[in-house]
Amino acid sequence: MDDLIAIPQREKGGSIALERLDYQASWAISLVLMLHGKSDDYAVAFEFHDDIVVLNGSTQATKARFYQVKTKTSGNWTVKRLTQRYKRRGGSEKIPSIMANMYNNRVKFGNSAEVLGFVSNQPCEFIEHTKCPCTFDKGESVKTDAFKKAIAAEVPTFAAGDIDLFEYHLSDLPLGRPGTMLRGLIIQFLETQLGIPDCPSSAFVVVILEHARERSKHMGSVTNFQDLMRAKALTRVQVQEMLDKTKRRHQSRPKWSDVSNDLTGISPVRKRDIGRAWRRYELEKLSVVTIAFERFCTNLNDLANDIDDGDQTLAGIVASNLGHVRALAQRFGIYQDGAYLSAAFLYEFSS
Repeated sequence: MDDLIAIPQREKGGSIALERLDYQASWAISLVLMLHGKSDDYAVAFEFHDDIVVLNGSTQATKARFYQVKTKTSGNWTVKRLTQRYKRRGGSEKIPSIMANMYNNRVKFGNSAEVLGFVSNQPCEFIEHTKCPCTFDKGESVKTDAFKKAIAAEVPTFAAGDIDLFEYHLSDLPLGRPGTMLRGLIIQFLETQLGIPDCPSSAFVVVILEHARERSKHMGSVTNFQDLMRAKALTRVQVQEMLDKTKRRHQSRPKWSDVSNDLTGISPVRKRDIGRAWRRYELEKLSVVTIAFERFCTNLNDLANDIDDGDQTLAGIVASNLGHVRALAQRFGIYQDGAYLSAAFLYEFSS
């Protein structure tokens, strides 16, 4: 699908609101989880020709499924709302309807565009919600006829049979906090993929969400398919790398009982405080889902792994690096006492 690169994208009005971006990214990730559970290769591109584009390959693609994500606080989607055209702000010219914009991908990419998906948290008035996801032609015939007539009036190249390109996806993700349900889906996904009950999910959640958000942002020029995969897509290979890293982190979790035996030359009270902080840090690594905390952990692990001083005791290494750890923590908005920072350093140093 070289046309994905060669054909210019349609203009999109302004930046995406953070709330919509989070919902869009969360739905896309739920789609990634589903695709990864199958054996076929895939690539999911963000904000490229449409909100979400699913390609049937990450090295060479021949088919694309385009998805438009629209949220509402209440009310069903109607034929009128889906096909309505509004006047452009400050002028008399009318902008294309939602459905015409979606169909434009069929016009541009021909038979390579095999699905035009509409995704929302609210149902469609003429499609039974229990049927979703389904094509629009599964809806009430009177309304689908009105739907086809409205699109044909706006887009002369639309043929009646093209209605089966349109799919309606009713999302289960809540509008307010889509990440909450997404995390539950990710926990199930990790258990299935890695075979680890109660697998630590926070790092995977943060990393995959950050990948989605970064790829949803505006980018510079994309000149080839490899640029597209790097800048705008999540691929099977990338997700598998995240899974492998998650498994390695789980398998290499250090034990306080082992580390404490090597931590000599400090008072029993100091060791007790660090041990308590160790358990708190480990729990937060398993459960805290923030980008700042995950970046702190990653950078701290890099700092700990770069240390090469065979002449110091473990307690000496902690003491000589505590200032660096404190500065690193504050860089990510983390303010903790010396026992916590020492425990965090020891955890990453021993991983």
